[in-house]
Amino acid sequence: MMFLKRLPTVQEPRLYMALERTYLGYFKLLFVSIGTGLVSARLAVLFLALHYAKLGHFFTELFNVLTWPAIALVFVVGLNFMFDLQHIEKGPPVAAKEIIDPRIYMAAERTFLAWVRTGIGLIAFGFVIEKFDFFLEQLSIMLHTKLVMGEGFSGMGIIFIVLGIANLIIGGINFIRTVKKVDEGCYHVHKFLYGLYGVILFGITVALAVMIIRVSL
Repeated sequence: MMFLKRLPTVQEPRLYMALERTYLGYFKLLFVSIGTGLVSARLAVLFLALHYAKLGHFFTELFNVLTWPAIALVFVVGLNFMFDLQHIEKGPPVAAKEIIDPRIYMAAERTFLAWVRTGIGLIAFGFVIEKFDFFLEQLSIMLHTKLVMGEGFSGMGIIFIVLGIANLIIGGINFIRTVKKVDEGCYHVHKFLYGLYGVILFGITVALAVMIIRVSL
């Protein structure tokens, strides 16, 4: 990361967009880890209900390993993004003629596609989690037993879907504003959108943590 490496920098649109894509990749990885942990928790419930204790304990441990470190890292990565953004801001600005460049438009498209990929991936994970909850409910009826954690974990898939939709909306607005600024030859980062996305990430991560803690008690 640039802040840790102390790399030389300049206020150039492609550098900002590369930073944006990099951190979108980090957030996607972390939420995939959280989602995988939540699916592991459901698998633990399933195997324990089917009396496969070893597999149940394995997936319970996998849930703990994947979920809590990823939740903590969401905040760390978010703070590091702010530091890296400030580090770029300290660099000298480029000339206006360097902003109107076909490669910058292509960089904007790649950044928009990164937002879209992240959003679609999160929505897909949300549907998987919700489908698994429905499966556990039906299995609970068939086995005439209550599957522990199945009901308490319901609704987490919706959170992933909401975050995915937020990615699509913010990514689309960011792309439109970026192209407009590049056309004008006066590109600046959209700190308001970054801040809005940060607030959404913070709220969703806290909500997930609270839901997990309530179920674990």
